[in-house]
Amino acid sequence: MSPNPEFELSVSGAVLCISSSFDGEEIAIGDRNGNLILAGRDGTKKWEKKVDEGIHGLAMIQSNNKIVCGGKDCKLRMYNSLGNIEWEQSIGKSIWSLDVDTNGKFIAIGTGDSIGLFTKSGVQIWEFATNRAMVGVGISRNGSTIVGCGDEQLFCLDGDGNLLWKKQRSDSLWDASVDLNGENVFVGGWDCKLQCLNKEGDDLWEFETGGYVRSVITLTNGNILAGSHDGNMYYLSNKGELIEKFGTEGEITCIGASQNLNLAVSGSGNQIIGFSIDKNIEPKQQNVEINTAVNPTDINKTETKEENQFEPMFGAGMFDEPIPDTTGLLNSRESETDYTGPSTINNDYFPENSNNEGGEYREFAAEVVKGDVTNYLRLGNAAWLEKKLDRALQHYKRATEIDANEPRAWHNLAICNYHLALKRNPEDIEGAIQCAMGPLEIAKEKGGTDYSSADDTVAYFASQLGIVKE
Repeated sequence: MSPNPEFELSVSGAVLCISSSFDGEEIAIGDRNGNLILAGRDGTKKWEKKVDEGIHGLAMIQSNNKIVCGGKDCKLRMYNSLGNIEWEQSIGKSIWSLDVDTNGKFIAIGTGDSIGLFTKSGVQIWEFATNRAMVGVGISRNGSTIVGCGDEQLFCLDGDGNLLWKKQRSDSLWDASVDLNGENVFVGGWDCKLQCLNKEGDDLWEFETGGYVRSVITLTNGNILAGSHDGNMYYLSNKGELIEKFGTEGEITCIGASQNLNLAVSGSGNQIIGFSIDKNIEPKQQNVEINTAVNPTDINKTETKEENQFEPMFGAGMFDEPIPDTTGLLNSRESETDYTGPSTINNDYFPENSNNEGGEYREFAAEVVKGDVTNYLRLGNAAWLEKKLDRALQHYKRATEIDANEPRAWHNLAICNYHLALKRNPEDIEGAIQCAMGPLEIAKEKGGTDYSSADDTVAYFASQLGIVKE
């Protein structure tokens, strides 16, 4: 059972970042509209400032409750506890993420193409080029270790800005954090997992949630908080054991916690929810094996519902987001009586390594008929289930080539375009929708007025852009 929230607070814009004071009595909030807010633990606002464009990085300096923030306006700023600006530094590029060491001496930022380290007075110490947007950064005590992530790349740097190691992960990452002493690195991303690596970059353990992991922070006791798009904030030990789970009923975009470990906060939509942390709760008894990269617990896994055989990838569809149209494809395949044609494989289309990678090939290879659009829809749906979006895109694109009048093929191609664009740039919702609209319009044309899947997706996109559909 999830603990009851201690407080709830609503703000005008979508919450992108959040941070708590040392004692949990004050919470700083940054939203997509560029508003910086300081609120009390009772849920009342103390002050609100219009910073400019969206705030994507924010942290409270624990010793004096000063707030440092950055965003799309390419400026790093420090505010005092009264909301007055103390200094402002032009960075020359958008700030995508931000973290401050526990002693408040150093500020780490992730930009559109680099990781940077600054003093608490806003003086840049160094910058390391990553050639990709760093959507998540973390810094250890006194700035001895800095980590950053973007796309599928994870970077680990020392306090002088030298690259210690760089790792290619299996899927795009959302956030990265490092513990106080730089011994362990934690990452979360589109694969719905919180993963732990040691200081050499070797995998130690992973913990699976029910949605993609948007935000990860390390606490002063070495434990971890992770916010997932399944609506839960997970409190874990440094061994990956589940201690407590906080339910928010929304897609968590950011989380924070007090250093004295009495408060955990989450941002979801325009809501901030605070929970009291019970430090006396012991981790649930589980078999955890270090250095195996095996999920240490099954306690958090969402039960699979028999009536929903198409679990959407990356948490997409869990909150009314668009997913592929599986209409007419029963359990990702039509019944045996509906299927016709010889059991042959289209070797002209499959990649050379298709027999070694991807369960969708193993599952459907015996039934794929060259020229049968249904089979490519099946393959696309199976790749989607396996969370392989690029591969699903290939199958749906091939389906449009086989039968240009099949609306499901165009619709599902549009869905893949949308989610792939979001993976490249998570904050550019308008750009992702533009990537989807071409094939979606064709789906509407081919499907006619009775093709509801395209209409539902258009309605969702309109809601994302704040457009009321006539």
